[in-house]
Amino acid sequence: MKINFRYIKEKDIFELQVVEPQLRAHFILKRNELNKLRVAIERVLVDSTKKKPDAF
Repeated sequence: MKINFRYIKEKDIFELQVVEPQLRAHFILKRNELNKLRVAIERVLVDSTKKKPDAF
């Protein structure tokens, strides 16, 4: 998966592009929207390490 970010300074927005053979997504996000996305991703990653499945 390839993820690209580009900061557009004059408008204080970020361009986010996600490219994979089965997926192509392009987003234009304000700073606070991108930060909310970042926090959500971090929360999922942290929570997933706390809830590892029990071994058999």
